[in-house]
Amino acid sequence: MNRSINTFVACLCMVALLASCGSQENNYPYPTHYLPVQLPGSARWSILDVETGQLVVKDAYDAVPSAVVDGMYYIVRTDGRYDFYSVSDPQHAVNAEPFVSVTSFGTNGLAIASKQGAPLCVIDKQCRVVCELPKEVQQCSMYVGGMAAFQNDRGLWGFLDEKGDTVIAARYASVNPFLDGEKAVVVDAAQPSDSVVTFGVIDKTGRSLFNMVNTQYRVIQPSYMNGVLPVVKGDTIVCLDGKGNEVPNPNGNHEAVDSAGYQDFSRTPAGYFIVAKNGKMGLVDHNNQVLIKPEHDRLIDLTADRYIALDDTIGHLVDRSGRPVGDVKFAHVHGTVESVYATRGFIDVDLAVASYLSLFGPGGCCGAAPGTTLMDMNSLVGGDPTPYVGREMLVLPQGPYTIQYFFDREVATAAADSAAASFNLDARVKSVAIVLNVSHCAPSTEQIVVNKIMGAMGTRGFILDHDGVFVSDAGTAVSTGYDKGVVTLMFYMNKADARPMPRNKR
Repeated sequence: MNRSINTFVACLCMVALLASCGSQENNYPYPTHYLPVQLPGSARWSILDVETGQLVVKDAYDAVPSAVVDGMYYIVRTDGRYDFYSVSDPQHAVNAEPFVSVTSFGTNGLAIASKQGAPLCVIDKQCRVVCELPKEVQQCSMYVGGMAAFQNDRGLWGFLDEKGDTVIAARYASVNPFLDGEKAVVVDAAQPSDSVVTFGVIDKTGRSLFNMVNTQYRVIQPSYMNGVLPVVKGDTIVCLDGKGNEVPNPNGNHEAVDSAGYQDFSRTPAGYFIVAKNGKMGLVDHNNQVLIKPEHDRLIDLTADRYIALDDTIGHLVDRSGRPVGDVKFAHVHGTVESVYATRGFIDVDLAVASYLSLFGPGGCCGAAPGTTLMDMNSLVGGDPTPYVGREMLVLPQGPYTIQYFFDREVATAAADSAAASFNLDARVKSVAIVLNVSHCAPSTEQIVVNKIMGAMGTRGFILDHDGVFVSDAGTAVSTGYDKGVVTLMFYMNKADARPMPRNKR
């Protein structure tokens, strides 16, 4: 896969993974009725009822629960395996045997999971197997809109239904969920050139609705919300309907808010605006009528009528009028749907190694080369630098791998005299890690993968230097190892920075 497609695919996958929870009827991706929280002074986790503001579980878990979807959530055990719980019985795991890989439950009451050495399967809320998926299904997303995205052994993506049947064949380099229940943004596996990427929109039967190229439009949010797809045309954000026609932005009614002189504002999926004034945050409607006064350090929307108000790092629930909901205070929350993809309980080692080797060469790794700066990769981080302040790494999913880009300085810096932040576009990539989790496989898998990678390094233009570090004539280097079932290959832009990787067995 060429560099431009790699970059574009990674960007699309990241947005899907970062979709936060909320009320589906108000265009939030997933409904939030319960919220895992950590109470001040406690090392354990509780679960808060967002509607009532009362705790349904107090200090019950050492590990953080996943986001609660349709009353179900999972917890990672100390051995890395997963147990599902229900808010109706938070003290006892629903499953009799632990799973090695899972997705969150969808609103249809189904999830995807696997056990060690076994294929993926669809399970219901009692953790009973509804159906087993074909062995060639390598990984699968959670159900969104009754559809789950899957990747086959050839790295291609398609969709299956609630019975586990393929309804859209695996022929795409990347897909995104049917968040609106009707349309999905996809990237074809075959592309016309290295510089031109064609992406398209399909319906739930797989029928193509329209196609476009990145030279005409750049996708900024690869999902339809409120009936439109926002894209960048030149230097302007425009909206496309289901036929690819440019249409007025239904979310663009913020003239009153824009003219009010706020330091910053952002629209919520419910159509309100979180605003910042004098370093404090509040909520207004599109006519700039104040709903919650700008008096909180931070304000985070959960649903159309539930918000987290943070003051001095302690949070509490308020409704859209700013009235407290319950009296529970919390220090930490966890409301993001993570581990979106479940992986089958085994891997094809030869295929995994071949995929690893295809991602790097003497000249670079995963689209980055010596001298690559953040400016060269700015399509991956979006327009808001705030989440990247103080970080020196970007993390992106790419198929079964996680790609970590390490820079020689922090990606973004906050201004000393304000809450504003800016990207450090001249920050250079100094190394790239390709991470593959094989903890769901037999205990010897990681060692086999690493040994095969080392044995094939010569085919990629690298020779052994010392202690498992391989170098190239281009001045780059590679080191690989594993720890607790996770294989990591580290690519160094400068071989002088290379260090041996640990090799710790499970």
